[in-house]
Amino acid sequence: MIQTCVLHRLSLPLKFPMRTAHGHIREKQAILVQLVDADGIEGWSECVALAQPTYTEECTDTAWVMLVHHLVPRFARWLRGAAQGADPRTVCEAFRDVRGNRMSVAALEMAVWDWYAARTGQPLASLLGGGRDRVEVGATLGLPESLDALIRSVDRAVEQGFRRVKLKIAPGRDQALIEAVRLRYPDLAIAADANGSYRPEDAPMLQQLDVYGLQFIEQPLPEDDWFDLADLQDSLRTPICLDESVRSVRELKLAARLGSARVLNVKPGRLGGFGATLRALDVAGEAGMAAWVGGMYETGVGRVHGLIAASLPLMRYATDLGPSDRYFERDVLKEPIAFVEPGVIQVPQCAGVADWVDRDAVRRFSTATWTVDLRTL
Repeated sequence: MIQTCVLHRLSLPLKFPMRTAHGHIREKQAILVQLVDADGIEGWSECVALAQPTYTEECTDTAWVMLVHHLVPRFARWLRGAAQGADPRTVCEAFRDVRGNRMSVAALEMAVWDWYAARTGQPLASLLGGGRDRVEVGATLGLPESLDALIRSVDRAVEQGFRRVKLKIAPGRDQALIEAVRLRYPDLAIAADANGSYRPEDAPMLQQLDVYGLQFIEQPLPEDDWFDLADLQDSLRTPICLDESVRSVRELKLAARLGSARVLNVKPGRLGGFGATLRALDVAGEAGMAAWVGGMYETGVGRVHGLIAASLPLMRYATDLGPSDRYFERDVLKEPIAFVEPGVIQVPQCAGVADWVDRDAVRRFSTATWTVDLRTL
């Protein structure tokens, strides 16, 4: 039985700031969840919420409060009543009365999956139904200071073997960026990510992007503009990819019924965990939607879990989860995530990530730690 929960709050500086439509991200704040059972077997996961509530309403501050004061106590009570022990397929029952906060819920749910893999000695990828041992990787490039700076960044990504470049765009900083990259690389897979920064009246400009053969335009409108997204998709040849709009399987069903998109960016943390991810992929498959796994500038713990998700069936496009050294001088894994060939990463075949965690690095980047004996809650 799982007896102890430890939360590690970390702050890791990024090698380079990432500029999006909502501002700069200069460091990765993360919460790592560590579960320990009576035999010392551990499960780890990462809460992927950002430092500011600009992606969803969650951020690391709210996630810490939710975990400490609401979710971990519910998890402890659920454990005491779980006849079959900690079953990752049913652990979300512990949080049935909690509204939203899916990144916080996912952190605990995914830690239980990770612990279960370690407990049973089975690779987590196999438990979840992963169907491939390698995944292709794309590079995400922030809004550049200039066109020259953008081209230099794309050149580096191409030289390193990335299979796609995804360009952050925003109103007034869009067509010229895409055109410059397309002219230089006629055959390169290119996508655009607007982070919800456009409005329905911007549709004529977005329609002009059809000529560049983009793989998709990610989240062009705000997350709750379901009907306007459907109208926009009807007017575009380029597939719309939904990210922020889909925080639950129910929202994905709505998007599919309305025709709001043809592509889904899958982030297990955003959806509520691995179980919700598997259900979402079933819905996406029935709707004829393509899928791929996006990133949240995760540390190595979240990166391992994201790569495992990227090995699942239906994942058609390259993942955003690149090598650790693209983001951090030092990660929290003993061995950083790295390419096995240009643009390709091996799917981790670990039975839980605990043996991969660099405990010294976790302590080095820790800004707060909370430990509780679950039997006392």
